[in-house]
Amino acid sequence: MKKLLSFILITIGSIAYADEQQTKQVIAQEKGIESQPVTEDNSYIFRSNYIQNPYMGMPSGGVPKNVSESEFSRDSVSQKLFADGTWNVFGAGSYVDQNGANNYGYAVNIFGQTGQIAGFSFGGLMTIANPFFSSQWNPAEPENQAQGLPVAQQVTPQELFAEYQYSDIIQADAGWIGISNSPWMTYYQNNALNLVTYQGALVNVNPGGGWLLTGFAINGAQLLGEQGFSQQTMYNSGFDNGTGTGNIGDAGSPHTLAAGASWSDTGQMLNLRLWGYAFADYANMAYADTTIRLPVKDELGFSIGLQGALQGQNGDGNILNNNGYGNSVNSNMVGLQLGFNYSIFGLQLGYNNIWGPSDGYEAGGLVSPYTYQYATDPLYTTGWIQGMVERSSGQAYKIAPSLSLLDNNLIISPSYQYYATTLIPASSEYDIQVSYSLPQVKGLTFFGGYGYVTNADTDGGGVYQAELMASYLY
Repeated sequence: MKKLLSFILITIGSIAYADEQQTKQVIAQEKGIESQPVTEDNSYIFRSNYIQNPYMGMPSGGVPKNVSESEFSRDSVSQKLFADGTWNVFGAGSYVDQNGANNYGYAVNIFGQTGQIAGFSFGGLMTIANPFFSSQWNPAEPENQAQGLPVAQQVTPQELFAEYQYSDIIQADAGWIGISNSPWMTYYQNNALNLVTYQGALVNVNPGGGWLLTGFAINGAQLLGEQGFSQQTMYNSGFDNGTGTGNIGDAGSPHTLAAGASWSDTGQMLNLRLWGYAFADYANMAYADTTIRLPVKDELGFSIGLQGALQGQNGDGNILNNNGYGNSVNSNMVGLQLGFNYSIFGLQLGYNNIWGPSDGYEAGGLVSPYTYQYATDPLYTTGWIQGMVERSSGQAYKIAPSLSLLDNNLIISPSYQYYATTLIPASSEYDIQVSYSLPQVKGLTFFGGYGYVTNADTDGGGVYQAELMASYLY
């Protein structure tokens, strides 16, 4: 297992992941993760694609300035810095009923990035979340708090970075950054008030031919509701949304290294991505998936998705094993997704099988330090509240129809997931998500979601979560 993981990681160690539009659109629809825009020739790196802007490509009430190459070349240094960049202001308020506990949250996020001078630009994102009344409004008990909202007071810069871009081929970002094109690292969710960001460096390379290569290294993260960056992961969180890991205390992960590649044909009918991760003191992971689109006619089409992963232990001082969670990290995963769309109706059928040694972490379960409890991993069967990463090894099934109405402004997405887990009792999850973008006020969006999970608490009872959210992007 270790030799196979090492071979895969070394093989793809010099390349990194690309923006796989079709696969990511599927994940975005299911999980609320926004895709970055891609041009017709599959380019990801170009001057007006600000990949550090989490709201890039979303409907905005503002009118972004589109500067042509000729105009940009004539502008002065001050104009390039202050007039040719980009900015957004995102405001949101949300209510979450978590098992009968009322949670309230509100936030304003301000993003700005300068234009380029000799390929260099600079930017940042400031979040102001729940500055007043948070402790009076929200439950005192951590188990009743909707920490994924978040409900904690958070007034801090989440991004502060320098960026360099060379000829639409190479782009490097360093500092406090977001990572938008990595399947196992959380960045943005459309039902959260702000982001998860990272301390480190990110490099994208576009060699042409439909390929995008990406690599990054981080030594800290700022999770939802946290003030500043640390080496803590979601396994350190005090709120257990699935399998509990309270024994590890404050033991953090010193760094994560990742590399991958993705390829898409010009028509984006076929997409492939490969990823290798080294989550220090947690796990090594090799991951791959592919999506094949099979259009029949303008409004009718099918899709097939395949995914797989291998996971082994990282380091002798594995945090989970050393604190009583299994004797090893050793996991295997395969998945299949079938999609169908006709006019305003869509349907996705997902399957995952995860297995490993019975004495391993969660009997062969997957380890994912930055998606655990957020339910933002790329598994085809992850629900709105939980997925197999939060439970254990076993098999999972998902059926997810969707309905698009009112010129695609109203999206209704129910889903059902069944988790036949090996270590803990089997459970089901029932979800429905509704998103409505008001066409009369561009940038104004309303979101509603409800999820119920059976056999989710220690007594074998169910848990539920309901959310209402209004947001405006300018």
